[in-house]
Order: sequence, then structure tokens, then C-alpha cells
Amino acid sequence: MKSIGFVGLGAMGSVMAPLPVKAGFTVTGFDPAAHLDESCGVVMAANLHDLASCDAIVLMLPDGTVVTKVATSLAQAGFAGLLIDMSSSQPDGTIALGKQLDESSIRLIDAPVSGGRKKAALGKLMVMAGGSAADLKAAGTLLACFGTVAHVGPLAAGHAMKALNNYVSAAGLLASMQALATAESFGIAPETFTKVINGSTGRNNTTEVKLEPFIISRRYDSGFFLRLMAKDVGIASSLIKNAGFDAPITTALNEYLESAVDHLGADADHTGLYEMVNPAKS
Repeated sequence: MKSIGFVGLGAMGSVMAPLPVKAGFTVTGFDPAAHLDESCGVVMAANLHDLASCDAIVLMLPDGTVVTKVATSLAQAGFAGLLIDMSSSQPDGTIALGKQLDESSIRLIDAPVSGGRKKAALGKLMVMAGGSAADLKAAGTLLACFGTVAHVGPLAAGHAMKALNNYVSAAGLLASMQALATAESFGIAPETFTKVINGSTGRNNTTEVKLEPFIISRRYDSGFFLRLMAKDVGIASSLIKNAGFDAPITTALNEYLESAVDHLGADADHTGLYEMVNPAKS
């Protein structure tokens, strides 16, 4: 496996695509809405069909609907290699897509990531991979370019893991924001709240990584859209309910995030959720 295609060069894809170049792969990128500087080593394709001869193609796209559309186009173009979906997609859709692509001799792996843009640029993401052991072995060196790889199960297990991770992350995000706002109402300084909770059992990714730089400052520029978090929480909510482990928080969290996206807008950063919890005083 030497030639790699990379479709989707947005916030994450733009910093991930150059990483395999450093490991000796030839990378061809495609995104009609973005362009990478030649200095990063990624060769830009004029159209999707230019990737058909690649050994493997990585997809970093908004959702499963776009993934299916691109995958179908690649199959029609004659691609017959390994397709690696690193987007956040609906697991049931991934299983259906896998069966569809199998008819075109395309092997599918789902390998969504967690860690954010900063870790993506450093190649230090958590890669949650689903698929056969043989396909994961074939893609091992490539996936390792992006971070730590965990083979979590069969096809679609990666997408399930990603959605469940973001469900837990979102619950911690909202709880941390509520606690911060309440602490301030009791005269506790935000910096004191952060220091104490991070030395206590309530610490989580939000309190350790997001409170001071993005939330207390009200910068809201962590680089991860609220709408994408809401999408993943919606997927996780369905998985949890279908598995029979529903609880009051499941629906409440899902509906709250959907409402927040409507209120704050499609371009809102997920840390901007604090404006729903504790709006800035004018």
C-alpha cells in the first residue's frame, strides 16, 4: 500500500492528510471546497475520479449521507481498494454501505477519531477502528500516522464507539458548564472552580482542557462544531435506546443540544453551548 487518496480537507482533514506523506506514502487529496498548499506534500486532484487508482482512500466527511455518495462515486469510477471512513457516521448505514461496496470489490473500514484539531496535526488522535482483522492489519501503518489505533470490533463498531464517546463527552460538557455557572453565583471565582474540580473526582475532559481557554474566556473557538457534537449525540441516543439502556438524560441531552444548534446557529463551536447555560451579560 503506497498510494493514498484523501477526501475531505476541512478542519480535521487538512491537518491529517499531510501526515502519511511524512511516513512515505504518496497522498492525493480532493475537496471541491478546500485546497492545500503544495508545500505539505499532498497532490490535489481535479476530480474524485482521479483517485480511482489509489491503493486506499481515506474519507473525512460531514456525515454518512455524504460518505455513501462519495463511496458510490468511487465505485463507479472503478476504485477497488481499501476505503477508510474516518468520519462520524450512523453505524447501520456503515453496515449497509459495506455490503454495497463488497459487490464492487471495495473493502470498508470505519475508523473515526477523537482528540480535536490540535492533536490531529500532531498525529496523536485516538483512532477507533471497526472492520476485519485482515483489513485493519493492511491499514495499520497508514492509520498509525494519525495516532493510537484501537481495533474496537467488526465493521461499524468504530462509528458506534465514536458516537458513544461524544455522548459521554457532551454530558460532561453540559454538567461542567452548569456547575461553573452555579459556582460563580456563590462567589466562587472561575479559576478557583477549575483548580479545585480538577483536583477532585468531578474532573473530566471539559474541566481539564476546555474551561479556561475556551469557556471561561468565552472565546468559543476550540475548532469542533456544536452541530457535529449534536449529530453524534443523536446517533448515540438511538443506539442506547435500541440496546435497552435508555435513561432520562438520553432524550434530554439530545433535545437540549438540538435546541442549542437552532438557537446558536450551525457555525457555533461546541464550547459556545455555554451561551445557552449562562448567556453573557450585555
